[in-house]
Order: sequence, then C-alpha cells, then structure tokens
Amino acid sequence: MTLDRQAPCPSCGAPIVFKFGNAQAQVCAYCRAVVARTDRGLYVSGRMAELLELPSPLVVGTGGFWGGRRFEVEGRVQMDRAERASAPWQEILVSFPDDGSYAWLAHAQGRWYATRETPAVDRLPGAAELRPGAHVYLGGEAWVVQEVGARRVVSGEGAQTGVPRPGVVTRYADISAQGDRFGTIDYGDGSAPPVLFLGKRFDPTELRPDSGVPLEQPGAQATALDCPTCAAALPLLSQAAERVICQYCGTASDVTAGALRALGPSPRPPFPPVLPIGAQGVVRGVSTTVCGFMRRSCTDEGEVTAWTEYLLWGGAAAGYCWLVDEDGEWSLVTPIEAGDVVDAGSSALYRGKTYSFKHMVGASVDCVVGEFYWRVEAGDEVDATELTGPGGKISRESSDGEVNYSWCVPFDRQELAAFGVAPPPRKFKLPGGDGSSTWITWAILIAFVILIVALDECDGCGGGGSYHGGSGFGFGGK
Repeated sequence: MTLDRQAPCPSCGAPIVFKFGNAQAQVCAYCRAVVARTDRGLYVSGRMAELLELPSPLVVGTGGFWGGRRFEVEGRVQMDRAERASAPWQEILVSFPDDGSYAWLAHAQGRWYATRETPAVDRLPGAAELRPGAHVYLGGEAWVVQEVGARRVVSGEGAQTGVPRPGVVTRYADISAQGDRFGTIDYGDGSAPPVLFLGKRFDPTELRPDSGVPLEQPGAQATALDCPTCAAALPLLSQAAERVICQYCGTASDVTAGALRALGPSPRPPFPPVLPIGAQGVVRGVSTTVCGFMRRSCTDEGEVTAWTEYLLWGGAAAGYCWLVDEDGEWSLVTPIEAGDVVDAGSSALYRGKTYSFKHMVGASVDCVVGEFYWRVEAGDEVDATELTGPGGKISRESSDGEVNYSWCVPFDRQELAAFGVAPPPRKFKLPGGDGSSTWITWAILIAFVILIVALDECDGCGGGGSYHGGSGFGFGGK
C-alpha cells in the first residue's frame, strides 16, 4: 500500500506534508483540520480547537538526543477527562530517524512515561471488565490496572500515529507492571478493537533537547502568579501546579493559560503548618521544596482521627514525596508504581516481602494550602488501606476509577531541622488511643481533676475571699 507523503489539505487546500513515515494523520497548520491518509487518498476526520497553554521544551519541529540517539519532535495531542474538563494534559510524539521508531511521551504526577503501539499477544479485556487494582495478563505476565476512565481529544498539532476525532469521548485503561513499565489500553469510541500502548517510566534528565532547556516540567513558564482575590504573588514551586490555594486569603484557583482562574474560597487550616510553604530542605539526600499542606481526617468506630500531610517537590528526577504527621509520629511517603505491588486485598507483596492488612478507612480532605499537581479540594474522599510489614508499610488509596500506592517509612522528627524549623513537641497520647482527639480529652479531664482538688483544698479557707481563675489552660491540636 502506497500512502501520499504530500498533498493539498482537503479542507483548505494548504500543503500537507507527512514527513514522519508512521503518521496516519496530520493536523493542518492553517485550518486545524485532522487530515487522515489512506490508500484511497486524504480525508478530514475532524477539526482541532486552538492549542491550550500547555508549554513544553519539546516543541514540534525541534529535536535533540536521548541516550546518544537523535530524536525529532513530530507532533502532540492535548486531551482532557470527559468527566473533568478542567484538568487537560498533553502527549508528545517523538521519532528516531536512525530506525524509524517512535514514542509518545506523557507527564503525570511528577513522572515521565514513554509508550508506543504494541501488538497484543492476548485478547484485551473490554473496558467494562476492568476495575482499578485488577490484573490484565499480557503474554502470561500480570499487569495492574491503575486507572479506568474516559477522555476526549481537545487539540493537537503535527503528526499523529492514529486518527484522532476531536470532541469524541473515548475509553482508556492505564496499566503498570514491575520494573517501572507502563501502558495504556485505548478503547476508542468502541467502534474498533482496542489498541495497546506499552513502555516505561524514564528519567527526564536523559533527554537533551537542542534548545538546551532541560525536560523539567511541561507546566507554566512563570515563576510566580498573582492570586485573583488578594493579588498576593504565589510562587510556582514545582512548575507542575494544576491547582493553587492561596496561603494568604484561602482562594482556590486553577492554573489556566499562564494565570490563575479563581474557583472560590477554600477552608483555612486551623493552625499554621509546621513546614512553611516554600521551605527548602534535604530529605534523605534529596533537595526538596515544600509545595503544599493538607489536613485529612477519617471517622473510625465513631472517633475522628486527623493528620497533616506536606507535599514536597524533589526535582524532575526525584519527583514528589510527602511528609505525614499523625499525632507527632512522622512518616516519609513515596509514591510507587501499582505494577510493583502484588495486591491480594488482605495482603500485598512488595520487593519480595509480604505486607499484611492493618485497617481501612474513608479518608477525607479537610483543608489545603499551596500548590498541587492535581485538582484537589476540600471534601475529596478515598478509601485508604494500610498494610504493614518489614521496614515500613504500604498505603493503598482507591477511588472511582483509580488506585494509587505509596511506600511509607518512619521519619525522625529531628530531621525536620533540615527545613530550618524546630521539631514540634510530641503530643501526649495514652497507649492504645488511636484518635487524634484522645490526648485532648484526657488533658481536659486531668485539668478538671486538678481544678476540683484545688477548690477542695481552698474550701473553708474563710475571709470571704473569691476564687480567681487565671491558669490559662490552652489546648492546641487537630
């Protein structure tokens, strides 16, 4: 089959050049028509909207080197989730002239992934058969379903290895396997068999664009944005922010087209964060910056437990991690790929060791401050499961359509000195008390007993004197 490499656009007549041999479609640079090519000629499958403001150092028409291999940037596509259009992302097509191969590059949660279309050796399950945490077997190997969702193409430019249909809702499932491998099953609109894309996570420092701009983040180029409500300058600390909650007035905003679009007020934290937004410190050998602060809580057997979480950015190679404070007990929490965990529900295997179920709760976001790489807001809920074992514990958080895993290890409070803050005092808590309110309750009871004893001792002192309360008992906490 011979396909045209150059022809006039069927929509506007402008020249269309298919420089990349594996391209099945090209976005016309003049009228933005999606021009598909077949052995019977060209046809228009739709029209792209104007490109969204999602900058990247990988610009169509440029190139660079990746591990000693020359690559060229051929095209990109911009998408959003069908049920949440305010969180768009983009994928970038690069080709390798030495052998004609290609890869689609995508960025999510501080990580970079590269995939390419791969023939499926087994039957791919239907989208309705999948749920987060389930297994898909490819060539006898188990892959974990990490997310199941729906999306639509919004815009794009340059070459496309498929034929996108802008605005049409399509289904997909993201999967992962051990060794940082990642994949997507693209179900399209259901009118054709699903297409499998497989690849792996990669270190962005391996890419050397000709521009000399490192592949840090595809986010906004600005270093600070003004709060739409109070006009405070809010620094973009990780360059990957999707939502910013002003630490001064509490306004929640989305990062849109290089500016902040106000959404409304967000609940304020009941106390100042121990680690200020913007504080920098070295955590286990990695230079990090505090980007966000979150307070979450759960209700277990009628008792409310609350804890605080600090989002840290460690640069393009390290990505994100969290410091979690629960009643003065601190943990370092690092996201791990779902494919690296063999999850049996009540137990899990990770790095050859077994972790057993401890408890599961419904965790809710109470308040947030700072910047986050997803559209977080107060009231968000997930099912949080804790599995304990040698050296630490595994956290599994699942919601409709998605599951995420994290590795949690103890973090000595003295290590907080790296951020220039004094370690906070450990809260008093009786053995066996798991609720964050336990220490407050017992402190109040103790104070009440002391007061009763003091009054009893003063009983009958005479002189018509009065009791002057002035002890100033104050109880902080969650």
